Amino acid sequence: MATNTGRPSGTRAGRTYAAVTVYLVVFALLVLALVKWYLVPGLRAAQHANHDEREKLAANALLVLIVVLFALMAGLVLTFRVSRFFFPRPLPPRKQTQYTDAWAESAKRMQIPPEE
Repeated sequence: MATNTGRPSGTRAGRTYAAVTVYLVVFALLVLALVKWYLVPGLRAAQHANHDEREKLAANALLVLIVVLFALMAGLVLTFRVSRFFFPRPLPPRKQTQYTDAWAESAKRMQIPPEE
């Protein structure tokens, strides 16, 4: 007996898990690269910087934060197809349900006993 899972017959159930896994792995790699090549050298430079240099480092850090957050949001939109909630695909028109009159149907099926 086939069950209706709510998915079209051509989609696979594992697609979402693969997308989440790939998204998390790529984001983790991005964060690790950011820490290794930006955060650690920036913290070392901030220890020996004067007031103007610290302001420049703070502005640069804000710019990097904005770029990383933009990449995160773009990755979310592309990975999880958020646009399907805002721009759904057109659906075919629904079929009107045909209701039959139960009393008329029972009258058609009724066996009339022969008269004596």
